[in-house]
Amino acid sequence: MAKEKAIQLDNEAVREGHVVKVYNKRKRKFTHEAKYYYCIWVERRGKEFPIMLTEFELNRAITRAKRNKEDIPEKSWLTDLTD
Repeated sequence: MAKEKAIQLDNEAVREGHVVKVYNKRKRKFTHEAKYYYCIWVERRGKEFPIMLTEFELNRAITRAKRNKEDIPEKSWLTDLTD
């Protein structure tokens, strides 16, 4: 059986560290499941994998980062240049 492609809801390039909005194709009727998710490809311990967040979870993570700026590691100028 062929794998179905995700339905992307924005024009963001799919690449590591970029947030891409995707449609939830398996949303069940009459549930509180999200109509869409935010997918982010990340790398951990040398392996890449996607994480899926609801809008609430994404906003909560952004708020946490804003409140704890002292805990965010700085990006090097080279990393910033290649982003």
